[in-house]
This record gives sequence, structure tokens and C-alpha cells, in this order.
Amino acid sequence: MHIPTRDLEGFARNLANICMSSRPSRQNRGTFFESYATAGSADASAPAMFNKTHAALDDLESLLFSPVSLRFAITDPDLPNIVNESKGRVAASRIRKYCRQTDADNLISQAVGISLRKGLGLIKSGVVNKEFSNQLVQPENFGVLHENHCKLDSDMEAFTHRMLITPAQFRNLIKGRPDEADLKERAKSHMQGLSGGMRDASGSAMNIVTGGLYPFQAGGSGLPNQSRGIVDWMAQPKANIDPTVESSMLEMDELWVWDDKRGDWATFQIIGDNILLGGKYQITSAFSYNTQMRQTDPTLKGNHPFSMFCANPVPEYFWGVSEITRLILLQEAINSRITGINKMLRKQEEPATKFVGSTGVNQQALSRFNKPGGYWTDSNPNAKIERDNVQIPEALWASLHEYERMFDEMMGLPPIAKGQGEQGVRSGAHADTLIRMFSPRFKDRALLVERDVEKFGALMLDLARAHIDQKMIAWVPKESAGYEDSSTPGEEKLLIPPAKGLVPVTFTFADLPDDVSLTVDSHSSSPAFSQDAKELAFSLQRIGAMSPAQLVDHVDVSDPDDLRANIMRREIARAEAAEKEQELKAQTHKKK
Repeated sequence: MHIPTRDLEGFARNLANICMSSRPSRQNRGTFFESYATAGSADASAPAMFNKTHAALDDLESLLFSPVSLRFAITDPDLPNIVNESKGRVAASRIRKYCRQTDADNLISQAVGISLRKGLGLIKSGVVNKEFSNQLVQPENFGVLHENHCKLDSDMEAFTHRMLITPAQFRNLIKGRPDEADLKERAKSHMQGLSGGMRDASGSAMNIVTGGLYPFQAGGSGLPNQSRGIVDWMAQPKANIDPTVESSMLEMDELWVWDDKRGDWATFQIIGDNILLGGKYQITSAFSYNTQMRQTDPTLKGNHPFSMFCANPVPEYFWGVSEITRLILLQEAINSRITGINKMLRKQEEPATKFVGSTGVNQQALSRFNKPGGYWTDSNPNAKIERDNVQIPEALWASLHEYERMFDEMMGLPPIAKGQGEQGVRSGAHADTLIRMFSPRFKDRALLVERDVEKFGALMLDLARAHIDQKMIAWVPKESAGYEDSSTPGEEKLLIPPAKGLVPVTFTFADLPDDVSLTVDSHSSSPAFSQDAKELAFSLQRIGAMSPAQLVDHVDVSDPDDLRANIMRREIARAEAAEKEQELKAQTHKKK
């Protein structure tokens, strides 16, 4: 896209509005889906007694991604030598450590859950003061120029992230600028009112108000009703922002535009129509531009900080499709059936009363009759009382169980997928066959999520290359280290190697080859693959195709570095013992 040199405020404002044109409809649709996911009903004030949708989405999310055993593998296909393998193993372990420290693995799980409910989840990554930073971005606060394009690449041309910033953040953005005083004055007219500018960022979270006539009614608008004391516990909790803080916040659009001239993204930060922060004096990418070096980092050039997670992609539609769209009718059928069954059970518990031939029956007399020891008299000797007993069908719950079966069939969750028994299963081999028959549906979708996780990990690796200069040590055999051996004479007394004969190779993320590839190790991101991957690893180790140290790398263990060091020490000890035995045999043969 060609970026003009004049009227950048109008250019950025118009492009941001175009990108966010579908936001109201997507926000309404997302609220509708969230209501079904949390309450099992379109109306949060009438939640479902049995929210099957929430349980199914939770099971599916856990099968597609699990943050417990996520591991990465960094390999160099051109130079698969021992040194590069050791470097890749140490670097992958460090990336996993960063993901745990920044809670990125849990954010990925939340993004996958959002994609199941709303169609797409996003994570924004960056480095602040040489510390990784990751935040979850709701799809309602994101917009793209071409919704018929499914990737955030140069063909998308532009996308925007809308957010609320505080006055302190605004002052940090304009600090040191020549027009700082003028921008502060103009920002006062763009501050939000007491009602808030972004409805999804305001509203009540869990406003517990004592008293009131209707304590179990949903809040609806998200604002507490102080006059009636409504407890908003049925709807999705939201952040509660103080009105004085909310009234001073500014709504900012962070616009990313692909610049054909520079071959990189250009970042514009605009508030309202006339406050342009980023991109006014210098067109750069907020992601790849190094403010200390005052130049674009070649590692990050052409990249942006957003990672997409989509479990249900749709051809020629960026936002994907929600899993709930195919479950709503079944959830409504379950709700109706449970309501009908409860009415029948309630009638059986307290059946209707019919008075025949009575002349003076009223509600007071009926109440007196229904009490323990109560009685009823009437002047008509033919008067009698009859109970309208409701006959409960023997197969009352059969239709409900059938709805549940259809629900599980739609989700692809048979009982055996949830660890439950199934009729007709006679042996473990039969159960394994059933698992293999249903698992392809999950594996196809789990692979899509795994590719998104790989892209996120590759972005973390690029950020580490550009911003993290911390030294790392890879231990390799001395004969394999070559010129990369960074040991010095006498250093082994200060830096003790994990096993005899190993020397340190010191490196940083920037020292890794440019063509290394990052993948999810052994499909560790999805429980749908975990058992098969473990069985394959142990089978390869049994036939000698994989060493014990490589087996440790491909299974989830608590302390892989210590186990690998113990394996290396035992191998070196066996090699030394074998060498001594050969020398002893040679000496014995010489004496003879």
C-alpha cells in the first residue's frame, strides 16, 4: 500500500474506521455466543439447568491444546551436527521457560477457547526492557481491511487494534515531542464520558448488592442497578472500572499498514480525528524498529506482534466460525426437555386436585386439606376429591439421553473419548480401535492449532534473537566442538561439566543459524497425540533408532537436563570401563 506524505491523520483515521466497520455486528454475535457458553441460553436471566455447551467446549479445548507439556524443538536441517543439535535443544528449553514465565502457554489455551466460542483468538507479543510481554486480544477489539483474506500478511495491507489507554500512558507516548502541550490540550476533548467508549471494557464484574426485590436477575446492560439491588452473577463477568478513571481514558487505534516502499509494516497510533502519535514524524514499525540503535532490526522486519489461533477456519473469511453455531439448537432442545421433565415430576410430586360435587371449596379449604392432619367437609354427601395423578413414562429420560448422544456426536466426543465406558467394548484392543476411529476428527483440528502454536513460538524466537543477548551454554563432546569450543585451560575447575569429556559452547539466540526451524516437539501441544507420540518414541528407542538421551527430549519429564546428564555420565563410564578391559586383555595376552 502506498502511504501518502500529507494528511496522515485523515489517512490513518479513514483506514482504521474501514478496518473496524464490522465490529458492532461481530461484537453482538460474540456476546450471543458467550451467553450460550456461560449460561446455556441466549438470555442470561434464564440460564440452563444443564449447560451441555460449556462442558463440551471445555472438553474440546482440553483435547486440542494443553499447556502442561508444551515443548518446542529447534533444528537446523542443513547442518544437523552435534553442536547445532545441542544449541537447538538449549534454545528450545529457554523459549519454553520464557513461555512459562510470561504465562504465554495459558494465554494460548485461553485464545483457543476464544476461537471455539467466537471463531478467532489473538495474542499480542513484545519485549519491554528485555522482558517478554504477551496479552490476549479479543476479536471485537481487532479489525482487518480485507475480511476475505485469512492471513495477517502483506496481502492484508492493513489491520488495527483498538484499545483504551490511561492519561499516564498517553503522557508517556507524547513525552519529549515538540507538540506535547498542544496534544495534551486536544486530548481533553477525546476523553470518554461516564458511560464509557468501549462497552466490552467497562461494566460490572460481580456487583454484590445486598437487599432488593429481584436478587437473581441478570444485569443486562452490565451496569449495576442500585435501586433494585441486582446481583449480576449469571452473565459473563467483566472488568469494573471506576467512573472517574473511565471518564479520563482515551480510545486509541493502533493501525498497521504494509508499506510497499519500505517492505515492512508501518505503525500509526491515532486518537480521534486529529491526534496522530506514532507515524507522524517518522514512518516505522513499532515491532521491528529498534529505538536504541535507531534502525530496523533485520530479524523482525516484515513481522508484526499478533498471533492468530483459529480452530474452525472458513475459506475466504478471516474471523473463522464459532463452534457454538452447530450446538445452539441441541442446547435449546435439551433445555426444553429438562423443563418439561421437571414439570411432570413436579406434578407427580404434588398432583392437581379435583373436587367433584362440592359446593363450597375455595383455596383456603384446599390449603387446610393438604396440611398434615387436615380435613375437609361438604354438605353434599356425594362430594369427593380426586387426585390427577400424572403417569411418568418408563422411558422419560430416553429422549434427553438421545439429545446428549446427538450433542456428543456433533462435537465428536463419544464416551470413550471422555474416559467413560461404552457398550459393546470387550477388550483393550477393541477400545484402542475405537479411539483410533474417532481421533482423526480431533487430530485434523489439533494440527491446525499446533501450526498456530508453532508460529507463535517462531515469533518468540525472533524476538529473542533481536532483544535477548543473554549467554547460553551447550555442552558437547570435545572432539565434536571444533572451533566453537569456548573452554579455557583450568576452567573445568570453576565450570564443572555435567559429564566427563564435555566442553562448553557459549552462544546467544542471535548466534543460531538463520534457517533454523522451530516446531512443536512430539505433538506435545495436543493430548489427542500425546499417547501415540509416547508409544512411538519408546518403540524407536527399543529398536535402537533413538538413544536414551533423545528419548528424554521427546517425552515430558520433570527434569530432562539432569536425566540427560546422568545418561551421558553412565555412557562415558561404560566406555571407560570397556577401554580398561581391552587394555587389561592386551596386557594379559602380552605376558602370556
